[in-house]
Amino acid sequence: MSPETCPSGHSRPAIPAVLRTAALICWAALAGACGDRSGDPVRAAQAFTAAVQRGDMNAVYPLLERAATERLTAAAAQASDQVGGRRRIEPAEMLQIVDVDPNFELASAELVGDGDPSEAKDGELAQVRLLGSQQESHTLTLVREEGAWRVRIPLPPLTPTATTP
Repeated sequence: MSPETCPSGHSRPAIPAVLRTAALICWAALAGACGDRSGDPVRAAQAFTAAVQRGDMNAVYPLLERAATERLTAAAAQASDQVGGRRRIEPAEMLQIVDVDPNFELASAELVGDGDPSEAKDGELAQVRLLGSQQESHTLTLVREEGAWRVRIPLPPLTPTATTP
């Protein structure tokens, strides 16, 4: 089989190297556009906002910074102990997003400040301003952890466990 012959034996026109290269560049660009966007704080903030609006705490949980997930895991273990182990409370069940208007419709999200978030190192912060369709504005703080942007949320203190004699 020659380069100008298809596997079925039919002939095909030769594709110039320039067209092949252009096609590969387009394919690579499109593949990158469809890939994981956790490296982009704006997309992480949009995903977080969409999950909160849906009330999908299982989708919210992995978008949170490590400090929050560790606190939620500890709170879930404490809650499971308080029900006598009759039920295992999942960390995502401990999430209660308050102060979010259920009618909030995200119109746009933009990175606040300058700097290239794609070159941020772990521990660096970014802020994303969420603009609603009714001109309301919320700002999320995100932290870079293990190459991905995670949302920082306020962490309530853990309540001490009461011990009974």
